[in-house]
Amino acid sequence: MITFPTNRWFLLALRILIGGIFVYAGAQKIGSPLDFADSISTFQVLPPELINLVALGLPPFEVLVGALLIFGVFQRQAAFALFLLVALFAVFLLQAIVRGLEVDCGCFGSAAPTVWSAWISFGRNLFLIAGCLWLWRISRRSIIAA
Repeated sequence: MITFPTNRWFLLALRILIGGIFVYAGAQKIGSPLDFADSISTFQVLPPELINLVALGLPPFEVLVGALLIFGVFQRQAAFALFLLVALFAVFLLQAIVRGLEVDCGCFGSAAPTVWSAWISFGRNLFLIAGCLWLWRISRRSIIAA
């Protein structure tokens, strides 16, 4: 008996949703690398020398890995890569919240940095972490079929 969380259509929709979020977010950041670099700097976790490198390199990576997840190519590796990315970002968000920093996640373009938006981003990341882990776990069982 197949339950809902392992239903191939649910898993396909989850892959498209998570992958689509990263393709969209990456594409938004590719178009505005300076705004994304400004967002990264508000977290105060990277040395200034690395901010531009991350601002230029991370968005194409998000687009690529998101597309791999959508199309089911290397989906286990793509789900794990996105899990690591989101988990690291969640740690950065949490440290900013604890330190009382007003940050703009920069996920979908630039916005005014606030503590409230950091909490919203953190909650969204928890859902993305759960989805990525589920896709990673279930893809091991060869149930996901495009």
